Amino acid sequence: MKYCSKCGAELPEKAGFCPKCGTPVQSAEVVYRRDSAAWNIGRVLALIFGGFMLLMAFGLLMGGGAILWTQTAVVDQNGYMLTKPAHLSVASYAIVQSGIDIQMDGDWMMNPSNRDIVSVKITATSNNGKPIFIGIASQQYAQNYLNNVNIDKLISYEWVPNRMMDDGAPTYQTIPGGSPSSSPSTQSFWISQSSGSGTQTITWTPSTGEYWVVVMNADGSKAIDVNAQVGARVTILKWIGWGMLIGGLVIALLGVIVIYFGAFRRP
Repeated sequence: MKYCSKCGAELPEKAGFCPKCGTPVQSAEVVYRRDSAAWNIGRVLALIFGGFMLLMAFGLLMGGGAILWTQTAVVDQNGYMLTKPAHLSVASYAIVQSGIDIQMDGDWMMNPSNRDIVSVKITATSNNGKPIFIGIASQQYAQNYLNNVNIDKLISYEWVPNRMMDDGAPTYQTIPGGSPSSSPSTQSFWISQSSGSGTQTITWTPSTGEYWVVVMNADGSKAIDVNAQVGARVTILKWIGWGMLIGGLVIALLGVIVIYFGAFRRP
């Protein structure tokens, strides 16, 4: 039962005015408002998608940062990443690294801007005071020159240090034979070569083919004892690192925006 707020008279049901004094009847309204803080499917999806973007950005930032770090911390003054020095010592006339098979797409090779993207560097230092020779040649020419010559083929060696295992000594396959017909530096088929006392260095831009790397004494004599290093320079690697770093920052920013505006910001 309702009563008039002014005169106290009893009010009929659904009356708009008091029948006695004419005062308008006041009705209580219940207003329902949606809680903007409630989690709905849209906010959940925004949180998941934004979190995935942040995770992807973290991977790109870590990868790009690692690449840029190696380009500044573990390369020499010419930009080559070199392996640790390897002690190579044999009693024969040559140490040979055979089976270097390079396969590159023809169209890629014909583009002049791509030819210097990857280059290889090899250094060797004599341990017995003898002048040494380093050379790279196609398999056919090197094989012809060293045919019937006593050589040692390098079968295996862990050039990159492995902290979990002992790197061990180099493994060779000894090929019996005699001495070379002439000293290596007199041959004209070498793609890249260097000989003399002290540390010798050669650089090479790979192309399609099969190659041998040969280390000898400069005079073609027996007993080779050197410390050798190999390395590579990839000129495009720095740009890849910067691209990953910038891409990671952009994706991280987009992820933060998605999470903030899609999941946490109230309308």
